[in-house]
Parts: sequence; structure tokens; C-alpha cells
Amino acid sequence: MRRVAWLVAFAVLLGLSAFLMSRGDKAKKPERVLKAEFPRFPKPWEEERNRKRRTLPPAAPRPGEEEGILRKRDPLLVALPTEKGKSAVVFEVAALKDSPIGQIWLDCMLERQAEAKARGRGREDFKEQFGIDLMQDVERVALSSNKVAILSIAEGAARIDKTGWPKRSFGEKGAIWEEAESGRVIGTWGDELVLAGADAEEIEAAIERLESKSPESEPPIPAWSQYGDIYGVLSPEELADMLPEQQGEIAARIRAAIDRVDLHVDTSEDVAIVADVNGPNQADVADLAKSMGTALTLARAGADDEGDERLRELLDYATVKPRDGRFTLDVALPLEVLKEMGPCRKRDVAPPSPAPSP
Repeated sequence: MRRVAWLVAFAVLLGLSAFLMSRGDKAKKPERVLKAEFPRFPKPWEEERNRKRRTLPPAAPRPGEEEGILRKRDPLLVALPTEKGKSAVVFEVAALKDSPIGQIWLDCMLERQAEAKARGRGREDFKEQFGIDLMQDVERVALSSNKVAILSIAEGAARIDKTGWPKRSFGEKGAIWEEAESGRVIGTWGDELVLAGADAEEIEAAIERLESKSPESEPPIPAWSQYGDIYGVLSPEELADMLPEQQGEIAARIRAAIDRVDLHVDTSEDVAIVADVNGPNQADVADLAKSMGTALTLARAGADDEGDERLRELLDYATVKPRDGRFTLDVALPLEVLKEMGPCRKRDVAPPSPAPSP
């Protein structure tokens, strides 16, 4: 499983990378006004949704914490690792698949389904093997630096026994299947969570967190931050590792100045991304904000010099906003641009048929 940094790259820097890969394509600027709602706080319906998801009994109170204020917990978020300095990102699959960009990419992926199935891959093959329809049965997917995918699924959807892999019980509600040949590991917790990865110990640790009665550590994604179609926390180390070598100075400053980046993405129309950047030293964070703002300005000038209208348009939708010792990076990706990105950005063109023999 790829590191979550690649998902961060998709969510935050997808537009920049895609434009650089397709610099030769000259598209007209969209005539309509950008329709993007930057996610900065949870909506009332999101707060109600989050409340209903808290089905796990409260953990024991921490030292000095009053027992009366404890509340139930969300199992999917409890299963995430709690180590400091790690990334954890949640994808609201139901919302994403119903969004305009989700519909576009889903239509394209369905076109490729026949090809994937012929190679023994794809959504239908996954359903036949594990009983889970990735588009119908999965509500959310959580990924973290620990390389375990956690799927919140429809009750009773998973049928891992069909794989024939050796099975063992773990804890009160957990079960783990391992395929020795490939090293793949699948776990379940009750009827609601599926855990997948290549490290059985990480899956065992997730189940232990779900069943522990001890006081829990601070969750990687706090309750106030659970909003948007994609949301989570990004590791400064992994964020710095994503940058190209020529951005080594900024990468070093990210490692030194930042201790947390909260990510929120809205896909209801055009895609709007908010990265909230925090660090222990306000002066260092402010200096980093200035550096990133300067980098955007230089990138805009470079796009102008090279006549790259598409890159310039994207950069016009990227802004750095200082806020009380922290800053936010806002990025808007127009739907018309996103249609040209991802695995379906350009379909392979069939080679011309050979001329008939004389």
C-alpha cells in the first residue's frame, strides 16, 4: 500500500502536478465563475452525522478528567494510530462518489472495468473475492502512515471467508486472515470495519485500540476537525518528503516550523481545499507563510513568461492566508480542469488499422 503522502499529493498538489505533466495542452479559460465552497467548519448535518457514528462506549477517563463528560467514540477513528507526527486521512466515499468529479471519474473507471476484470483486477473482482462492493458497501475509508486501510462498510457486506485464507480470531470481535504467498492481511472487527494491509501487527494494534478500556491517547483527528469530503491531519515530515529536490530549503523549514497540518476538501462542485498549518513558534510559521506566498508569486510569473495559461489559472486559485500565528493554504481546482486529470485524463488512442494487403 502506498504511503498516505501520495494521497496528500493528490488532494493538495494534484492540480500543480497535472498541469506540469500536460503543459503542451492549451485550453480556453473557463467562462463561468468558479464554484467552490472552502470548508472551514463543520455544517450542522455533519455534526449530527458524526454524533450518530459514535457507537463505541467511552474509554476510561484520563487522570484528572471528570467521568461525566465522557462520550461515545467513532470506531473508525479509534482504530487509527495515535502516534504523534503521523498522517491520517478519511475519505467520505458516499459523498465523493456522488460529487461531480466523482461521477466523472466513476464513469471512466466503469468503462475500464471490463479491461481490469480480464486481468483479474478491478471492483467486480474485489467483490467476488471479499464480498465488498467498493462503491456501494463502503461508507468511509481511513488511511494512515502505518499503511493500514480501514473501511467502514455496510453491515454484513464482508465475506472474507470466501478467500480460503487461514483465519484466526483476535480479541473479542476481531478476526484476521493472512495469505502467506502475497503477504496480504485482511482483518475485520465485528460487522462494521474491514482492515487491510501488509503488516498483521498493525492490524492487531488497531483491534486492540478498539477493544481497550484504558484511557485513550489524543485521537489523530479530533471531533472538531471531522468535516468535508476528505479530511485529516498531515505529517510535516511526509509533506516535506513530497517536495522535489530543488525545494529542499522549504522542505527543511516545513520540518522545523510545522507540527501539524489539518486538511479539509469539499467536492460538492469545483474542488476546494483548505490546509490549515500550525507550529509551535509563531514567528517561524509566519516566515514559512511568506516563503510559500513568494513561491506562488514566482510560479505565476513563470507561467506568464512561458505562456502557460492553464498553470497560471490554477495558481490564481491558490492563496496563502496568515491567521493568528498560523496560516491556511487555499487551493481551488475547477471541475473542467479536473476532468483532464487522474487515470482517465487521456484515454489511450487505438493504433491505426494496418492497410489491407494488396
